[in-house]
Amino acid sequence: MNTSQINQRIDELEFKLQFQEDTIDSLNQVLINQQKDMLLMKEKLILLGKQLESHRQQQPNHDGERPPHY
Repeated sequence: MNTSQINQRIDELEFKLQFQEDTIDSLNQVLINQQKDMLLMKEKLILLGKQLESHRQQQPNHDGERPPHY
C-alpha cells in the first residue's frame, strides 16, 4: 500500500467513525426521550389506578344481587 491509499483508507475510517458516533448520539437521545415518556406513563398509570380504586370504594357493594333486567 502506498501513502495515498493509506490516507484514503484513514479518511474512510474516520468518516465511518463519525457516522457511528452520530448514530449512537441520535439513538441515545431517542432512548432518553423514551425513558422520559415511560416514566410519565407510569406516573399516569399509578394515578389512574388510584382513581379507579377510589371510584370502586365509593360504589355500593351489590354482591349476589340480580341485575334489574331479571
